[in-house]
Amino acid sequence: MPLRSPQGELRVVSLGEAFEPAVQRSCSALQTELGLTCSILPFEPALDFAFDPNRGQYNGMLLLDWLEQRFAKVNVLALCDVDLFVPALTFVFGVARLDGPSAAISMTRLRETYFGRAEDELILLSRVEKEAVHEVGHMLGLTHCMDRNCVMHASHNPADTDVKSPRLCPSCHASLPW
Repeated sequence: MPLRSPQGELRVVSLGEAFEPAVQRSCSALQTELGLTCSILPFEPALDFAFDPNRGQYNGMLLLDWLEQRFAKVNVLALCDVDLFVPALTFVFGVARLDGPSAAISMTRLRETYFGRAEDELILLSRVEKEAVHEVGHMLGLTHCMDRNCVMHASHNPADTDVKSPRLCPSCHASLPW
């Protein structure tokens, strides 16, 4: 049930110990930038089944599978504070089904503390906001953009996320399905 209109409804859920202000900020950004109706679901427990002991990380693809089973017929964005990977990459800030019903964001590598620096809530919230719009953009069928300022530009490190805008460029905005 992919999002197909600005009236499309998206649910945001915290998995494990996600930071509540990040959930609120994500929902607000998705309503503002993409015009989606956004609601927050009750907290869900941690997802140990997706943990890969060989990598010491959580498999993002298994997480998407679980989200789609747990929240059947609902479009959902999950926020978690565990380190995510997909099989082809060392880590990801987020993962989404392209033109699909689910996405997830990891706050782990978006935190300043991951790099041995003091926690900065404002930086974390800004990064989470951008990653939320980015991953839901994928759910809407948008791919990576070459415009470094566009929220759909790929981020390979937090600095890439810091530089880009929380907004879609005109080209990506024109590619929305509505």
